[in-house]
Amino acid sequence: MNESSAQVLGVNAGKLAQLLDSGCPVADWRPEELGALFSHQMTAPVQFDLAGFDPAFAERIRLLAGAQGLLVKSFRDLFLHPHPPAALLEAVKDFAKRAAAHREAVLPKAIARMLYYLSISAALVRCGRRITSLSNKDLLTGLRWALGQEWVEKDLHGLLEEGARQLESSRGEAT
Repeated sequence: MNESSAQVLGVNAGKLAQLLDSGCPVADWRPEELGALFSHQMTAPVQFDLAGFDPAFAERIRLLAGAQGLLVKSFRDLFLHPHPPAALLEAVKDFAKRAAAHREAVLPKAIARMLYYLSISAALVRCGRRITSLSNKDLLTGLRWALGQEWVEKDLHGLLEEGARQLESSRGEAT
């Protein structure tokens, strides 16, 4: 990718070159760069990103994504679906948790964390199910972090707000 192509995409060409040359993630992404990467991630096929799991799990993901005619294709489809498969949300949460913890993950940690909290929030809001062992206090701290990221689109921001409201209304419950 040349510098003008990177500028069209809104990505800092120097950081992108450093990322591609080193094979290591760049830790200090600017908000507009995270926004561009996050927007791309939201349109990415869920099955593709989760395919790194073992083949049996990848097949399960494929079946879950197409279950009951839901046709969940992207992360955005999954998070905004009125009745997403809770098992698929849990798989995305596990994927994001691993990506955030892995030193050499290609996905920036902030985006992995956002996927993590979006998965948990979607499960709470859309499925009425809790898919984390975090305490309400720790989960609220994470959701507040996610809500503070300026690069999150409005519809997904609303999902995070709704998840935080549900937790705040049930304060005192711990898991």
